[in-house]
Amino acid sequence: MDLSISIFDSYSPADPAARRSDWGRRRIANPYLHQGRYRMLIDKLEALEDVLSSLPRDTDSYGLIHNDFHPYNFHIDKNELTVFDFDDSIYGWYALDIAIAAVHAVWWGSPKEDRQSKNNFAAHFLNEFLTGYSVYHVLSGYWIGQIPMFMDYRNICSYFWWLGDWNGDESELSELQQAAIAHAVTLISRGQCFEGCDFIL
Repeated sequence: MDLSISIFDSYSPADPAARRSDWGRRRIANPYLHQGRYRMLIDKLEALEDVLSSLPRDTDSYGLIHNDFHPYNFHIDKNELTVFDFDDSIYGWYALDIAIAAVHAVWWGSPKEDRQSKNNFAAHFLNEFLTGYSVYHVLSGYWIGQIPMFMDYRNICSYFWWLGDWNGDESELSELQQAAIAHAVTLISRGQCFEGCDFIL
């Protein structure tokens, strides 16, 4: 299968005004998320952002990335992969782009829901994914080792996508959403990362 991947580290837009933004901290303006158990979600986000903010941004590790690579944003036809929907593209770490693919793979591909199965699935997926990826771009062991942390970051970000405009009324959240929040708070209070992120590459 030809999984040709364009490496964007040297890409420069013809119009400088069209340049994509660099990765940055999320601004959580919703006041309902700054109180009660929701505050714990923000604390987790901010703690991970502190780590990300300190990471190097050299040309071997940081450049233009898709930033939303999952099965609904590519198709495969006759052994050729076509990626689309670049609306969320930013300048960020290549390890983050890989982590995003892994998070979505775990969400939709893990054969079982228990923590160990998800972690094992993530490790297997990434070993296969990185075998192909390294044909076109080689990440150092340091950056490969950061992928689980980037996955944890992607997981916590997902809560703020669907809670961004929330009006503070918990009855308007689905049972699935309420259960997901309760589970996240439990993990954070235990100092654990999300399922699928607790492994070493």
